Amino acid sequence: MQLKVSENRMRVVMIPIHSCEFQPEFQDILDFLQSKNVTFGIKEVSISEILADFEHWLEPVIVAEGSKPIPGEPGFLKERAQAAKQKSPESDQKFVDLRSRTEILSVKKGERIADIIPPTDGVPGMTVDGVEVPAKPGKPLRLKQGRNTVINEEKNSIYATTDGQVSFQKKAVHVYPVYEVKGDLDLKTGNLEFVGNIHIFGDVPSGYKIQAEGDIRIDGIVEGSELRAGGSIYIKNGIAGQGRSLIQTENDLHTGYINQGNIKVGGDLHIHFLNHSNVLVEGNIYCQKGKGMIVGGNTTAGSNIYVNRLGTELMTKTAIYFGVAPELLNEWDKLSVQVQKDEESFNKLNRLKTAVDSKPTSQQTDKERILLLKVRNTHGQLVNSLQQNKDRLNELNDSISNVGDATLTIADRVQPGVEITFGKYKRKIQTVYESVEINLRSGEIVIGHL
Repeated sequence: MQLKVSENRMRVVMIPIHSCEFQPEFQDILDFLQSKNVTFGIKEVSISEILADFEHWLEPVIVAEGSKPIPGEPGFLKERAQAAKQKSPESDQKFVDLRSRTEILSVKKGERIADIIPPTDGVPGMTVDGVEVPAKPGKPLRLKQGRNTVINEEKNSIYATTDGQVSFQKKAVHVYPVYEVKGDLDLKTGNLEFVGNIHIFGDVPSGYKIQAEGDIRIDGIVEGSELRAGGSIYIKNGIAGQGRSLIQTENDLHTGYINQGNIKVGGDLHIHFLNHSNVLVEGNIYCQKGKGMIVGGNTTAGSNIYVNRLGTELMTKTAIYFGVAPELLNEWDKLSVQVQKDEESFNKLNRLKTAVDSKPTSQQTDKERILLLKVRNTHGQLVNSLQQNKDRLNELNDSISNVGDATLTIADRVQPGVEITFGKYKRKIQTVYESVEINLRSGEIVIGHL
């Protein structure tokens, strides 16, 4: 028999070469592995199965596997009980009850808002020959100084320096004053722009603009208006966008439904029903409360999507993207073609430049000197343009390739008419699937039952 060890020393395969005159014992196999420095991760069950039917052993068998290192967890913010206790009981399920106002985190001056949890080191791995493989440590949480808060480095905690409402953002925690509208937004209030949080107790009709450095909270519905928040947006009822709304938040968006809306979310989206909208979410999409449906439009998630029902029996075209939005895929296609053309032009200019430069200056005609100046100028412009396009193409390539861990989880069913795209890979759903998990494996979009 022969051993084949992988290059990274993480897997050992035993291959039969020819028949043996006698059957080895279990210890003989272990001694053979030991002689080849295979001492860790030995699969005793696999060896026993070989020996159980040794005469008919014809196929290679994995007899040892190392352990891969487990990367460390990144640092994160943990809300303190004093603030978190006001949240809805459903918050542990990553969903905020929008019908309750108790999720608004109001704090007092000097109150401890959050703790900064340090990253972990991870767990080292081990090769089959007993060599430790170091783990990649988690990234520390690098916070900026928030408004009306102070970071206590010794206690790894954040405290409020004034009374107000807490706004958790990606790289900072703020305590903001609150601007309240006791009813619907109308001509008396007009458009709103505020350095803190905005709370509207009624509806937001079409045509208004609301901008807040903190959170925006709306107890009614939002029609075709523009909302921009540095923190999160909470809409109790939903968004009736009429194709004219623009909702943009740096953190999370919580709402009941979105109908014909244009949405950009820097964090996670929590929703009951998503209908014919253009949605771009950098984090996860949670759509498993209420109807839990996504129908029509283009929905892009940077991480995972959890939904009850996807598409309709009428085969409504419903596009799901992971990692890269459709407009970025189109940009990637155009840039790939442009970079190829620019490289061909660059090579031609290089040859022309070399040919003109090779002739002594004293022997160059006026036309040749003018041509050389033009070639040098075009060459310089093309170098800059080509480098910029390559840098942008590399950014898009990173985004497209970073979709391997994303998963689409469908609790109920997915209908024909749904198109699912992971980076550069696309799959059209041709039949009904129930309770499935869809992800990308080795360049193929795979559907597996839950």
